[in-house]
Amino acid sequence: MELQDLQNIGFAKNEALVYLTLLQTGSVPAAVLVKRLGIHRNIIYDNLEKLIEKGLASFIVEGTRRIFTATTPDNILEYLEQKKDALNKEILLANKIIPQIKLLREGNREQEAQIFRGIKGIKKVLAEVLKAKENWVLGMTNRSTELLGETYWKNYNVKVEANKIKERFLINHDFKDVYNFKHMRNVTARILPQELNQITEIILFNGYVAIFIYSQQPIVFLIKDTNLFETYQGQFEFLWRLSKPK
Repeated sequence: MELQDLQNIGFAKNEALVYLTLLQTGSVPAAVLVKRLGIHRNIIYDNLEKLIEKGLASFIVEGTRRIFTATTPDNILEYLEQKKDALNKEILLANKIIPQIKLLREGNREQEAQIFRGIKGIKKVLAEVLKAKENWVLGMTNRSTELLGETYWKNYNVKVEANKIKERFLINHDFKDVYNFKHMRNVTARILPQELNQITEIILFNGYVAIFIYSQQPIVFLIKDTNLFETYQGQFEFLWRLSKPK
């Protein structure tokens, strides 16, 4: 058995060293452990106490000395079961208080800005878009299809349909509609005039403005700001009136 094996199941390094040495030496006073390991006596005693608390070591008193010994290795499983029970209780408690924490966070989050990079970052933001009941897309570009692929977007649209999400699209003049939006029940789309083609793709949802830049190193700016959201909504409606129905 390696020292790392014990560390992998939750032992601290010195704790594992003391435990292994106890297994190898049998019943010994702390002074023997200090000599064999070359570790300060206070550290030895601290780790012996930890092992005793976990049920992995015990001691008897002989005269003025305490003689330490490792308990049966089966106690490791018992200790891990106790950790598992404690973890399950913590998970239950976390599930109970997370909604309260979210309320506190929402109450203090009038403004928020985040940056997401790469394909994974883009998909993470789009996963948040799917949680909204409706969204507005300004400047749908071919680059998004090229970058994420038709299969991704077709699966995305299946989720949109399943969740009955309402979407309004302002599509770039040269956008290739491989998804046949007009057959999607909750989607309405218009085509921007050619001179108003957008180089970014902006999605408005749940008070957020997500600005997608589909460059070689794609990046998304996700901003939560009421004034900014309303400004972009106004811009969207203005451009909607200037655009042709698809």
